[in-house]
This record gives sequence, structure tokens and C-alpha cells, in this order.
Amino acid sequence: MACLMNSFKVPVQTLVKILNMGTLSLGKCRMDMGESAGLTRMFTIKKNGMDFVGQVRVRPGDPAVRIEVFNENYFEEFDKPESVVLDNLARKVLGQVAKDKELPETLKTLIREHFAEQDSLEEEREEGQEEAIAETVNERDLDKIFACLNEEYFNNRVEAKIMWGRDVKSHNKSGFRYGSYDEGKKLIRVHPRLKQGFVPLCVLELTVYHEMCHQFAPSYKRNGTWQSHHPEFKKKEREYKNFKDARNWEKHNWHRLLLPSTENAELVPA
Repeated sequence: MACLMNSFKVPVQTLVKILNMGTLSLGKCRMDMGESAGLTRMFTIKKNGMDFVGQVRVRPGDPAVRIEVFNENYFEEFDKPESVVLDNLARKVLGQVAKDKELPETLKTLIREHFAEQDSLEEEREEGQEEAIAETVNERDLDKIFACLNEEYFNNRVEAKIMWGRDVKSHNKSGFRYGSYDEGKKLIRVHPRLKQGFVPLCVLELTVYHEMCHQFAPSYKRNGTWQSHHPEFKKKEREYKNFKDARNWEKHNWHRLLLPSTENAELVPA
């Protein structure tokens, strides 16, 4: 059995080691007999105090492995696409299924082949990511982002300068300010930690868009209190096409931005 488990070793680079899938409990195994013999196994995954039920199927064919979670709320626990979550969940579930000493050799082979195929796809994704790094700098050109958003959402009515702010070489202890708008100077500053490659472009764009909204839908005084994020402002902000994706990423990853960036932290005009 020791030799069998070595063949199911998951590479270090896989997201399983990054994503916390939850605590897994396997149900009973149902075997299908005949030429297309396979198995179906129910499972429960516990995450953040909630139980999510699913099942995995392994049988000859394409695809050989099918996995599903019956409660779609499970995928809201992650900032990754559903397909990525399912791929990583399949590794976790199949890793436990493979420990069954009574598992037929044909099914062991199917699981090994599935892992090999996923490893190959992961390598291709990594190569694609490396090729995309060279384009990151251009994608994060603040002037271009500002101009595109101004044309698409504001009919070129927002008039402001934009620049990267200054980073500090210390750990933010409680919060992170993505950007700011100086009404007097008509100046937008964006936190340079948003330059980092792990930050999705939509998060940077929403930050710029948010500050542009401050000029488009300016603050006003109501009942003796200045209102900055008033209903008109929020309505305009939600018009950004990737608003939900950007906010979801911020919800799950804002703490990563508390650490100082390793990149050049000088004040750099966009």
C-alpha cells in the first residue's frame, strides 16, 4: 500500500496547499458493476461552521472523474473560480478515496491518470502566467486605466490627475486605504501595493473608478453631516462591470495588502 500512496503524491505547486478546502468526511462507497464499472461516493465538507454535501464519481470515459457540491454557497467561501475550487476539492477527495484498500486496480489507474492530467494542466497554466507577467506593467498604467474608465463610464467628464502614492516600509496594523481623491487639487492617488501581481486588475480599476466617482458624484451636507458615499455615489460605483468580482477579492484578501510591497515604493507619477 505504501507504493500505491506514493503514486498519488500531489505536487507542491498545486493550489490544494493554498486553498483551505475544509474538513472532509467520506460517506459509503457505491460500486457500479459491468463493463463501465465505477464508483460513486458521497462526502461532507465542513468549512466555517457549515456542512456542504457533495459526491464524486470515477468511471471509464471522458471525463473519468466528476465531482459536484450540491450547495453552491460553498464556492462563495473562496476568491477563486468555481472550476479551480472543484479541481482542488477533487484532489482532496480522491486522495482519501485512494486509501481504500479494496479499491479495484482499474479505478486506481483512473485516479492516477486524472492526477497526471491535472498536473500537466497546472504546468501549462504556470507557463501562461509567466508569459503574462511582462504585460502586467502596461496593464497597470494609471493614465491608461483612467482614460478608459473616463470614456466608458463618465463620457470624459472627469478631470483629474492620477498618480501612485507613497508606500511605507511597515506593516499596516488595522486597515488599508486603496486610494484617495483630493478635491482641491483634483488629484487621485492610488496605493502602490496595488501594483503587485497577485492583485487582480479589476481591483486596481475599481479603486481608480471609486475615486473618479467622488468627482462625478461629489459629497454634500445633509442634516449637518457631510455625506461622501451617498446613494447617488453608490449607484454610480456599482455600474463598474467587475464591481462584484473586485469587492469579493477585497473581502477575502485585504489582509494581504497590509504587508509592505517588495517593489519600488517611491512616489511615481503615472
